[in-house]
Amino acid sequence: MEKNVSLATRIAYCLTVLGAILPIGLATSGWVMMATGGSFAKTIPFAGPILILVIGLYRIFVVIRTPSVLSSPHVSGFLVFLRNAGIVLLYIGAVGAVLSWISGPLMLALMRSRSESGVAFFMAGVFFFYLGSVGTFGLLLFELARLRSFERQVPTSLPQPKAELNPPTLQNKDT
Repeated sequence: MEKNVSLATRIAYCLTVLGAILPIGLATSGWVMMATGGSFAKTIPFAGPILILVIGLYRIFVVIRTPSVLSSPHVSGFLVFLRNAGIVLLYIGAVGAVLSWISGPLMLALMRSRSESGVAFFMAGVFFFYLGSVGTFGLLLFELARLRSFERQVPTSLPQPKAELNPPTLQNKDT
């Protein structure tokens, strides 16, 4: 039995992936990136961010194009918890990604006066950065539950090769 994923979950999945590969907004301002350590894609100069971007955009394209790509076999036990926790964290990450993208104009509209140090923008940026990271953890949990559900479908023992009925024997012609 296949466990299908709703349209809302697919949208949250895509927004979370997009938020992970395109960190824009307050969460990527200079001071926030210095405080949070930046992105893991910057460990490989130039090639890392481009590779992450290409892989992420490909995954979004596949999820949008094929509605059943996030489906998995029915799970039970701890995998149900992993799957559901992953989905909840995906929704939180999608909200965090969208808020991060619109946080600059939103902060300017909501704040009556700015502080000289800009600490409110800094704190909002750090908050949105970590909120988006929760979504990335949700991706990990969701995909782990999917992987384990597919692995459970594989038989526990692989078929053994058939043995020959009459194996050839080595005979010495001298005897």
